[in-house]
Amino acid sequence: MHVALNPTAIHARAPRAFNPLASDDAAAPQLRRAPIEVVKLSSRDLQWLPALTTLLIDNVHQGASLGFLAPLSRYQALDYWHGVFARLGQHHQLWIACESDGPGRLLGSVQLSLCPLANAHHRGEVQRLMVHSQERSRGVAGQLMSRLECAAATQGRYLLRLETCADSQAESVFAHLGWQRAGQIPDHCHGAEGQLQAAALYWKRLPHLV
Repeated sequence: MHVALNPTAIHARAPRAFNPLASDDAAAPQLRRAPIEVVKLSSRDLQWLPALTTLLIDNVHQGASLGFLAPLSRYQALDYWHGVFARLGQHHQLWIACESDGPGRLLGSVQLSLCPLANAHHRGEVQRLMVHSQERSRGVAGQLMSRLECAAATQGRYLLRLETCADSQAESVFAHLGWQRAGQIPDHCHGAEGQLQAAALYWKRLPHLV
């Protein structure tokens, strides 16, 4: 899956908010959609906080199991993202997918946590892959994961793991992207609506690039 490995910096770019009332845009053919750009964010890219907050709320309210219960307030979502930005650095990284034209509407995000333990410098964990519900079926998840995997491999992290809700649409996405299912843990966590859900564990071995 092709992803630009050295995306253009977008620190000055102001993200465009989702507007479900813009019926002309919603009815436009998908062929008119702008290309997708995947960009790594730093702790300075705070202009993306409002759009990331909207993305998290959208995913939780669509039933995603991301550590939150619905309804998720904007204050809670914003507080979460402030915590993420505070951790960004050597061991925690964040990528976003946005439209490359204009101000760049946010489409999705994913995080990579690199294990700091001396005996585990070869592995990392994929966390909170999210795609906005209005932007599904565009290949956003695949491009985000491809960019993350390339970055992990170039940093010597050739074994990745993740967990997701069992029997969810996300499982089929990860299987399609070449991830291996390691097993399932029953009643692992409460879903967005409060019900207990099983967690599926996945892993993927990457090429040794360093």
